Amino acid sequence: MEAVFSTIQGFFKGLSGLVLTLLGLGVAVELTFGPGSIMGISVMSNVMAVINGLSAAGFMGLVGILIFWTALASNVKK
Repeated sequence: MEAVFSTIQGFFKGLSGLVLTLLGLGVAVELTFGPGSIMGISVMSNVMAVINGLSAAGFMGLVGILIFWTALASNVKK
């Protein structure tokens, strides 16, 4: 049973690392080539919309930001 949980945990760590890498790449490409350079998608405006939505949510938005920050910090360490 422990091996199953370890496998699932490894999968989600790898998936979150991939998503954060693609997000960083999207921001870098958009800064370099301008908005909408990745198939018409504006990564930075989508990230700002998420941040604005969390800030408008009050305390639960703060909890969401803390969860995101914890996930980001755990992927950077490893």
